[in-house]
Parts: sequence; structure tokens; C-alpha cells
Amino acid sequence: MDTTGKEISHHGKQGIVQMAKSLILENSNEKVPDSYDARVFANDSSVIVLFDLPIHFAAKNTAFYYGATVDVISKTFSYSPIVNTKIQMDAYEHLPFYKPSKEDMKTIEFVVGGTTSFKKHRETLSARNESITVIETDTLYRVQVISQSQSSQYNVDKRTGIPSEHRHRHIKTESLSEQGYLEIIK
Repeated sequence: MDTTGKEISHHGKQGIVQMAKSLILENSNEKVPDSYDARVFANDSSVIVLFDLPIHFAAKNTAFYYGATVDVISKTFSYSPIVNTKIQMDAYEHLPFYKPSKEDMKTIEFVVGGTTSFKKHRETLSARNESITVIETDTLYRVQVISQSQSSQYNVDKRTGIPSEHRHRHIKTESLSEQGYLEIIK
């Protein structure tokens, strides 16, 4: 018997999130950290769980997932990797999920505006459905800010903290809500 989105929706958001975490662990042998934001969307044939951490810092020689998506009905998966290494990697190798260290948090605070805490940046980004990715190079940090309607990029000098080379473009993405999914909040 096929399971429908309506049937799974009766488990509530927390129950569905736990199902999705179990499926990801089974699929990738990697555990989604509890610190990741989870959003659940459903229609008659799909229940999609999005796991995300809105701030990511890719130090040199690192590779990790900063997000994952799973449809708990079809058991299909999508992982969001960042690879900041010159080492060749197997495309089928699963990566660990990103967990920011205290040093990462300090670096992010330095890069995106020294007076605001990592926690406050994260809350603001989550509320606005935006994300920031900071990628370390030898001399600078490449920063990318993405929202549903815009992508911005700039560089920050590692020594001075001075930003340069600002670029942005308008983009149009269609949210799951705009595609007919209902968000399960409780």
C-alpha cells in the first residue's frame, strides 16, 4: 500500500523530521546535527524535509554537507556539499555534516560584520530565508549571500577585513509553497 502525504502529515512536524533524519542516516551513514533548521512541506504525493544551516564556513582543505533534502515517501535524497580542497574526491563518497566550531564562529563574525554574534546572524538569516557561505582562500574570504530573489558575492581581505569586488544578480526561484506544497509547522 502506498503511503500518502496526508497519512504521513498526521505524525506532525517533529515525527516527520525524526523519520527524515533516520532515512538520511540509513542512506549516508551521516547524522544530521540537531542544530540544523528543519522545514517540512507536504502535498498528496510527497513529504519533503529540508535540513539547513544558514551560515557555512568552508576553511581551506575541508569538505562537508551544509544541508540535505529528503522526500520521506519516495525516499529520494539530495545533499548540499561544499568542497574547498584540491584533493580529488569520489563523487559517491558521503561527507560529514558541517558543525561550526568556535573558531569558525569567530571567523564568520569577523567576515560578516564583527559586532554581531554568530547566533544573531543565524537567527536573522533563518527569519529571512537567506544563507551565507564563506569560503577561505590563501588571502581572502569569498562570501556569497543567497535569498529567494538575489545572489550577492564579495571578497573580504583576511588581514584587514575590508570588503571588495561586490557583485550581485537578481534571481527568481520558486518556493515549495509556490509549487503547491503546504508547510507543516506543528
